[in-house]
Amino acid sequence: MTYANSPGPVNKTRFLWAATAVLLLAVLFRLAALQDVPPGLAQDEVLDADIALFIRGGYNAFFFREGYGHEPLYHYLAAPFAPLLGDNVLAVRLPSVFLGLLLAALTMRWAKREFGGVTAVVAGIGLAVSWWPIIFSRLGIRPILEPVLLVVMAWFWPRRPWLAGLFLGLSLYSYTGARVVFLIPVLFAVYWLLLGRRSQARFPSPYSPLKTAVIVLLMAGLVSLPLFLTLRADPTLQQRVDQLAGPLAALRQGDLKPVLQSTLQTMGVFSFTGDPRWTYSWPGRPLFDWVTAVLFYAGLGVAFWRLKRPNYAFTLIWLAVGLLPSAITPQAPSTVRLVGAMPVVYVLPGLAAAEAVRLARKKASPLFTRVVLPGALTAVLLLNMALTIRDGFIRWPQAHETRLDHYQSVLLDISRHVKANPTAALVLADSFYEPIDRDTFRRDLGQNPAARWVQTGAQVSGAVVIPQREVGENGRFYVPEFAPVNPILLAAAGIAAEPVYRSDGYPSFAVYDLPGETAVPPLPVPISFEGVIDLVGFTIRPSEAAEPLQLVTVWRVVQPLPTDLTMFSHVVDAAGNLAAQHDGFDAAPAELQPGDLVVQLHTITLPPVDGPAALQIGLYTSHDGRRLRRDGGPPDDMVVLAQDIR
Repeated sequence: MTYANSPGPVNKTRFLWAATAVLLLAVLFRLAALQDVPPGLAQDEVLDADIALFIRGGYNAFFFREGYGHEPLYHYLAAPFAPLLGDNVLAVRLPSVFLGLLLAALTMRWAKREFGGVTAVVAGIGLAVSWWPIIFSRLGIRPILEPVLLVVMAWFWPRRPWLAGLFLGLSLYSYTGARVVFLIPVLFAVYWLLLGRRSQARFPSPYSPLKTAVIVLLMAGLVSLPLFLTLRADPTLQQRVDQLAGPLAALRQGDLKPVLQSTLQTMGVFSFTGDPRWTYSWPGRPLFDWVTAVLFYAGLGVAFWRLKRPNYAFTLIWLAVGLLPSAITPQAPSTVRLVGAMPVVYVLPGLAAAEAVRLARKKASPLFTRVVLPGALTAVLLLNMALTIRDGFIRWPQAHETRLDHYQSVLLDISRHVKANPTAALVLADSFYEPIDRDTFRRDLGQNPAARWVQTGAQVSGAVVIPQREVGENGRFYVPEFAPVNPILLAAAGIAAEPVYRSDGYPSFAVYDLPGETAVPPLPVPISFEGVIDLVGFTIRPSEAAEPLQLVTVWRVVQPLPTDLTMFSHVVDAAGNLAAQHDGFDAAPAELQPGDLVVQLHTITLPPVDGPAALQIGLYTSHDGRRLRRDGGPPDDMVVLAQDIR
């Protein structure tokens, strides 16, 4: 929107050089150490990359069920990156890098038209070097697309409301926080009816301001209609919305306190409060340091002072609507839910800087205008850069909470050790294995290592896999420090108690050499279960005093296994009643290959039992409870390992 009393013309060449320098600075802060900051892939990044993989395989939707519900547009934009770059960390994060750079460029272009070159350059610098836009430009997740689409909407708003409505509607396909953007044209229409039409500012549109807002709203509704029809047809798609409805649910019951509390916390995010989570920044860190916050609040004052000018009113409306997703949800302030407000948040310090330049040119000495004021703004830039480097690139990625709880740092460290020390057979341990761990490691490594995965640690009994390989080929077992292996299991698998390597840093990991065979005595004849897996050996460590019984079984994979295969070990009394049991298969069945040996530890706490107590073992699929049948005589769905274990 170009209005009367807007900033005058600026030197286009000077602005082009300044904008180019800002974008180069933004490139540096988004590409430097891209694999290390954040320190490893987050599960959300891997999930988003998997959805792009599904799209390439022919899976299309207006709304994806995965990850508690995902808007689709980012995933479609990200789909071509892996075929071009490989299925790796660069392909995961580069879509957001490009969108973050596009956001800085578009914001400067829009701000220059609306408020002048000084405002545009200062806003661009803020987007280039501040941690909030940087982290969402380095993470391979979808929120960064929302502000990009909203800036395009703002660009088309006055002259081409149909296109403005198109991009406003598309923003709802970017991120859940965009559900409130319909309020922008609604509130602008209210503003114009109450205040704007008294202004003498010219509205540069073929339509009246009120009609423009209506066109934008109707077009956005039409564009977003397929999304809402999809969600209405299947409300279970968007589980995340239900999880964040706490303050609104309380408000519907007449309790204002949760909404008021989250609103106050959100309003303080610029200088008083910060996101309480470790996910995206140092907890409690405000968006601005106090020096930059003064510029932000001054720019807010300038916008309110010029409220009768529609471009300033539009900026304030956009800011208010952008803050709303955090203000009405729990754990405020949430920097990810605030992402829609990002462009105007950095325009406001630019307004203050432009006003300072205008006043200096009018009233101050040339020395102040040409030396002191630019020096002060440069100092603010250097301060922001220093704080971003300290808090974002050094403190936050090195914190234990960041590395252990939010990013799979240990898998990145293991991948680097594997690259430097290739192995023919690779086994990785985790405290709780999910397929997303496999996908993370594959992208960290940049190739599919066909690794086997096991669960170890305090919460499970644990397993070890000895992959089949050629004689003389090495095999390694990688164990993070948070998933230590039971010494009984190590001994049964024939693995030395001391690792051959232990990493520095946190979380650390240990590396063990894998033997060719286990230390468990083999059975004279393996016992086959439906021709897919054989029991080839076992050993029982009797219970002593209050200690549980330790059973170790060894299995050889014959054919691909059901992905939900589970073992049971039962202790039954003389009457056949179940006295104690252990269920679990701590090797990931889907990752096992024919010829692999699986060494499983079964920990069974025994209650007092009168008479003989038999030990039985078998397998079943957990989705339906069906037991696998064994070859041989009755009973045909289990093996009796001992008639009396007392």
